[in-house]
Amino acid sequence: MTRYIVLGAGPIGRAVTSRLLADGHAVAVVTRSGTAVPGADAVAMAGDDPALRGVLHGAAGVVIATNPPYHRWRAAWPPLLRNVIAAAEASRSDVVLVGNLYGYPPGVVMTASEPLRPTTRKGAVRAALWEELLAAHRAGRVRATEIRASDYTGPEALTTDGAHAGRRLVAPVLKGRTASVFGQPDAPHSWAAVGDIAATVTAALGSDQAWGRPWVVPTAEPRSLREIASAIALAAGAPEPRLKRMPDALLLAGAIFSPMVRELFEMRSQHDEPFLCDGAETTELLGVSATPWSEIIDAMVTAARASQPAPAARV
Repeated sequence: MTRYIVLGAGPIGRAVTSRLLADGHAVAVVTRSGTAVPGADAVAMAGDDPALRGVLHGAAGVVIATNPPYHRWRAAWPPLLRNVIAAAEASRSDVVLVGNLYGYPPGVVMTASEPLRPTTRKGAVRAALWEELLAAHRAGRVRATEIRASDYTGPEALTTDGAHAGRRLVAPVLKGRTASVFGQPDAPHSWAAVGDIAATVTAALGSDQAWGRPWVVPTAEPRSLREIASAIALAAGAPEPRLKRMPDALLLAGAIFSPMVRELFEMRSQHDEPFLCDGAETTELLGVSATPWSEIIDAMVTAARASQPAPAARV
């Protein structure tokens, strides 16, 4: 039985773990607190802990699906990645970095072959991570790839308030309340289904041609937040949704006191303008196709309803 290590137990880490388990592999999930994921071993350890080398011993690959808080990226990411590379080199494990699209410049359709030209602090961090990982690959230290995903959506996104097209959009829509959104509600945007991110990761792990280059997760056709909200309302029989953009003045005021809000505000152009990617090459070469919007919407409505508390019984 092949064994894999997954760093992180958020929506993506859990989805990757579930898919690997379903494929018959053994999985150990590494988090600071030792979060339990059904079917997998749980390891309580920070990603930058040198003891990670022992955890990776005998593992075919390691998936980096963790993400330090925005405001700690520049300090936390480099030592974490270097520790994983060193541990993977010692254990001869492949490395899959789950990344995003922050390193691309505005106004381009983002593909795996489009050069990274970051214009933000966090984009620069992501670009530097890939450069370092690619250098390790080219030096023969590890086999490595990066799976680049747009902002995620799907039923898994309902478990966190960190997803723009997740719980903080769906919950008010289903209740007929106004949803407060980050950015322009009508800007077209590519969204990656969490399941498709996991499928791309596992496809890369099982492919000899995946290494030494990045891959962009395939996405269904671009949709604005308003279009997603309207589709959810229609599927759920809820009223036509009302969306309100978070005022920049409010975000700026919050940024004075909150490093997280300050870092979020830096990325506002991704949600004010068209933000489009193309993962057709991933479909062609790795065989991963985007989940249709109809399936994503139905799954989100079903999951949202299942998570709602049952009404109190009348006495």
